[in-house]
Formats: sequence, structure tokens, C-alpha cells
Amino acid sequence: MIKRIISIVIFLLLANAGFRVGIVFFHYQEFRDAVREIALFGAGKPDDLLKSNVMKAAGENEVPLDQDYIEITRRTIVGTNDHVIIKVVYAVMVDVAPGYKHRFDFDYTTP
Repeated sequence: MIKRIISIVIFLLLANAGFRVGIVFFHYQEFRDAVREIALFGAGKPDDLLKSNVMKAAGENEVPLDQDYIEITRRTIVGTNDHVIIKVVYAVMVDVAPGYKHRFDFDYTTP
């Protein structure tokens, strides 16, 4: 009986940790897709507008991002407009288990 209760508690702790970490990575994927789209259609737009769009996407996807950690560069490609590259860096603290937090670092640069 005790062995069964312990195994159930361990299973619940693992399921809880998996859910919490899974949510963080889900939001990261959604945010990454939004940033890629902003960079894709960002040619000719000012950097301030692009940064505000990235911050808006961060808010929609529950990403704790500071505007200072958004880097925008442009590359001119012959025959077309400029190519926008957006680099975003942030970290999230996740309560993996009661009394234990783990930091997940995310670093994304658009292609």
C-alpha cells in the first residue's frame, strides 16, 4: 500500500513537472513563429515598429522579454529589399517541483 502511494506521488510530480515545462516550450514555439513572421515581413519598416511588434508577440505568448534583449540587424540583398534579422534572448524560471525552480534560457535568431 505504501509503495503504491509513493509511486502515485512520484508519477504526479513528474506529470506536473512535464506539464509546466511543456507549457513554457509551447509558448516559446509560438513566440518563435511570431518573431519569424515579423522578420519576414519587416523589410522597409523602422526598427522601433519591429521591436514593438516583437514585444506585442511576447505579451501574447506569455514570454517575459525586456526590450533591451531584442537585437535587429539588416542585410541588403542584391535585387531585393533588405533582409531583417531579429535576435531575441530571454530566460524563464519554472517551478518544476515544490521548492525547486529551474531556469530555462532561450536564444533565437531568425534565419
